[in-house]
Amino acid sequence: MLEEFLHDEAIRQGINQSILLGALVVARLIPIVQLVPYMGGEAIPNTVKMGLAIALAILVYPSIWMQGGAGALPQGAFEISALVIKEVFVGIMLGFVCALSFEALRMAGQIIDNSAAITQATTMVPQLPERISPSSNFLYQLGIVFFFAIGGHRMFLWALTRSFELIPPYGGIDTGEGLTEAAITVVRLTADAITLGVLMAFPVLAAIMLTNLFLALVNKSAPQINVFFLGLPLKAVLASAIVLLSLDVVLDQLVDASLEDLEVLMHLMEALAG
Repeated sequence: MLEEFLHDEAIRQGINQSILLGALVVARLIPIVQLVPYMGGEAIPNTVKMGLAIALAILVYPSIWMQGGAGALPQGAFEISALVIKEVFVGIMLGFVCALSFEALRMAGQIIDNSAAITQATTMVPQLPERISPSSNFLYQLGIVFFFAIGGHRMFLWALTRSFELIPPYGGIDTGEGLTEAAITVVRLTADAITLGVLMAFPVLAAIMLTNLFLALVNKSAPQINVFFLGLPLKAVLASAIVLLSLDVVLDQLVDASLEDLEVLMHLMEALAG
């Protein structure tokens, strides 16, 4: 009975289409898990990333199945390959846009440490295979925790589910005006993220500039004082104090930018959907 069931051509085709649909969903989710910081990013092993992508695929799969997605999949190898490339492209775009505000926070920390001349105090972050500056690591990790605390990840999961409705795995994207508009929007968001990183670090930059001016005046009036070695701990303490005092403003900017990115992301998906 079971053998006859498995050898039925319609049933075999249905199983194959179901597996292919799941693979397309995972193909979109893997770049997202790889790029989005609060979905894992570089902080978790590849095996865990794959498990998380499969778990997310199981959550969104029923809604895609109810849309009749499996029956709409093509049979040709070229068409299937094109769908896989499209899903990876959409996943990279989703992950890149959602990670921009957090990369701006990391850049702000790097700028702060550069201005305070403490870049040599880099630390090996256990969950990342790289060394980063103290302020950059502190702000980056704090931003992720704060984003989870306000429930921002739930907004992201809603946007992720919505993306499968706007651009289903079995459908194509607008390679004309929609793709052009999406590319322009991503470039603009990248420029905005760079601007945001500089703005986050601006209070420290201004304080360090005033400190350097003060030390220059001290050096001019009392040349015997070694202002270089005097300024190193002074600027480090001043930068740390200003970072702690401005955390409220910085985290508010992060939340506003992250939620704005999710809103823009929806417009991107609508533009690509055509």
